[in-house]
Amino acid sequence: MIREISGKDHGSFGRLEVGLKRPLLVRRESITSRTNALRLAYVSDLHLRRKRSMHLCQQILDACQTAQPDVIVLGGDYVDHRSELAIFGDLCKQLNSIAPVMAIAGNHDVSIGLDRIRKTIESGNGVWIEEGVHSIEHDGRVIALAGSKHPNNINADVRILCGHNPRLWKKAKQRGYDLVLAGHLHGCQWVSFSYRDRLYPGAWFYPYCYLSHQVASSRLIVSRGVSDLIPIRWNCPREIVLCSV
Repeated sequence: MIREISGKDHGSFGRLEVGLKRPLLVRRESITSRTNALRLAYVSDLHLRRKRSMHLCQQILDACQTAQPDVIVLGGDYVDHRSELAIFGDLCKQLNSIAPVMAIAGNHDVSIGLDRIRKTIESGNGVWIEEGVHSIEHDGRVIALAGSKHPNNINADVRILCGHNPRLWKKAKQRGYDLVLAGHLHGCQWVSFSYRDRLYPGAWFYPYCYLSHQVASSRLIVSRGVSDLIPIRWNCPREIVLCSV
């Protein structure tokens, strides 16, 4: 069983969730009205660790099988312990059988070692785009996906910035990206209400505690993530995000 909602129904799932038993939500967002849009799955904040890695990996595979994306972007914070790198590498391989995989780094990956993370992703046939850009063609358009450390402007029909921490929105919205993807905040795991696109009480402490926010032609989409260090949530379902681009 896979839960699915559209972007306008953000608050309709959740309530109290303790542990990881519920299936992942497939949250649908769109930045285009095209009938043959690129389907991009953003999968962030896995936090694989002993005794739960296999369960989480199966949930991710089930959600991606249901979503049937054209490309999968992994958004960082993959493993909490180095012992889970091999399982993560196997997950990358299995995800690549669904759609091409691209990946960037999260803050927790620094303690594991970014070189280890990159090599694990590449061993699973994924593409590391943290400092670079990767372009794909879809339905006559060039769609460029850049990592948050990519320094230059991009010449493409659709420009997507793939990041981890949504604070990158402060500068990214002025650089002409059509879509900016982030995770990291998990909706702060406890959501009482939303106001002007922000989730509260988290937004009192983190100004970019959004789910989705538009400025001119740029859209920020923030995932609540697959998992957490402490798996307790209120009105904040675990999820992957499927974006029509």
